[in-house]
Amino acid sequence: MLETLNQPAYLHFVITVGAFVLFAIGLIGVLSKKNLFKIFLSFSIIESSLFLFFIGNHYEVGKRAPIVADGVTTFDHQMVDPVPQAMILTTIVIGIAVLALGLSYVVCYYRLSGHTRIDKMDELGDAS
Repeated sequence: MLETLNQPAYLHFVITVGAFVLFAIGLIGVLSKKNLFKIFLSFSIIESSLFLFFIGNHYEVGKRAPIVADGVTTFDHQMVDPVPQAMILTTIVIGIAVLALGLSYVVCYYRLSGHTRIDKMDELGDAS
């Protein structure tokens, strides 16, 4: 049973389904919530699901981390490619910065208007 769970095809399927479920939860949150905080946090859930999908599909069973130590000075076939991990680490940092900026805008908007609901936003007035 445990050997079946450790097969690459099964692991990729589970990771893909998990990432899709997280993406769906985030998308439902974005489309159904009216509070700006909840909308930004739903976008963060969507972003996390994309990280999980990308890193999960680049995982390979039986390979080790590309850490140069103990006399290992070359990249061999038993190491995982480090580029996807480096890209996702950079994307996580950028995502956190964008989330912090967006939430700070929400706090400033709340201080000015007294609410964070998108259905009550009418600062532009009537279009007519």
